[in-house]
Amino acid sequence: MKELIKEILKNPSIIVVIIGTFFFWCSLYLYVPILPNHSKDLGASATMIGYIVASYAIGQVILRIPLGLAVDIWGTKIFAVLTMFCSGVGSFGLFISDGPIDVFFARLITGVAGAGWVAISLLFASQFKKQLLHYASSFMMGINGVAITLSTLLSGRLSDLFGDKTPFLASLVVSILGMFILFWAKNEKPNKVKINRKRITNILKNNVLLRVSAVAIGFHFVTFGVNFGFLPILIENLGGSKTNIGDIATLSQLGGILGMVLSAWLISKIGIRKSMIIGSSCMILSLVLVSYIENLSIIAGLQFISGFGRGILYTITITLILFNFEDNSRGLAMGAYQAYYALGMFLGPAISGIVVNSFGINAIFWLSSLITFIALLIGVYKPYKTDLIGVK
Repeated sequence: MKELIKEILKNPSIIVVIIGTFFFWCSLYLYVPILPNHSKDLGASATMIGYIVASYAIGQVILRIPLGLAVDIWGTKIFAVLTMFCSGVGSFGLFISDGPIDVFFARLITGVAGAGWVAISLLFASQFKKQLLHYASSFMMGINGVAITLSTLLSGRLSDLFGDKTPFLASLVVSILGMFILFWAKNEKPNKVKINRKRITNILKNNVLLRVSAVAIGFHFVTFGVNFGFLPILIENLGGSKTNIGDIATLSQLGGILGMVLSAWLISKIGIRKSMIIGSSCMILSLVLVSYIENLSIIAGLQFISGFGRGILYTITITLILFNFEDNSRGLAMGAYQAYYALGMFLGPAISGIVVNSFGINAIFWLSSLITFIALLIGVYKPYKTDLIGVK
């Protein structure tokens, strides 16, 4: 970790990318906790709310693989800047929307911005030596956690104090700032990559990629179907305010930050698969218990536990992608990983809306726990090979 800090302090471009990465996540999450209730206030049904939340994943499923290939060929910086531009356009669309259909299409555009995480994550990773990547990825996900934590903390308060549309305007401002900041990032030389169908196919069906993606599909199903989907509505049904919704989302993110920070240490001590089991178990425990609890304080504590598990899983999966693929294929592999897990981001809220309409809101917690368990079984059924010393 000391080497990582030294590397950051001697390279101004890393600091620029850190700030840009922070603004990227802020721009995408400043309004997320209040979006389901805002959509409901505009007349959206439970099914439509599910589709609105799910629309964020559509652009990511479609664009992340071609974007990953484009990054391998042309480099990351230009796509990182375009990502912030798309985030600003989507935020502006949400700000001016006055009906569920408007919200759906604006959220769709923010999903195009979300696809740009391929470029930004690889721009971040490209600043470090390979032997520091497991610490760098943990640090990168820590930035993710801090940004989302602050964003969710502010979201409900901005909405309660200044109106539901204020978080959208704040996101627009942050997007513009992030776009200009990333202009100053070091522009690495693009790789000379030949487009080869066999090469692409081999990467897309790589065993490690598919297993890691299955785990990520599981926890993204939960994150977007429950945490950013119907948990805010459950909290409101129990008498909670938008500030309560934001605070509970913030506590979940704080748990995520702790999981991300401890993940590198945890992996080195007990190995990848045991760390996966701990992360998934935290999420499953929280999901099962929340379906029985009506006390907001207890729900908040359970969300912290769930966030801790999610933080571990997120860092493990992205670290495995960075270490198992070389520079000339890392963009495609990262794009595929993120496109695959975007299926969880889409299916989580889309299926949740249907389940809630048919069986009630508690049913989605049980379904999500089952999916998390299945994803865990796929992730741990055999060991991973990696060049990280001490990792199993």
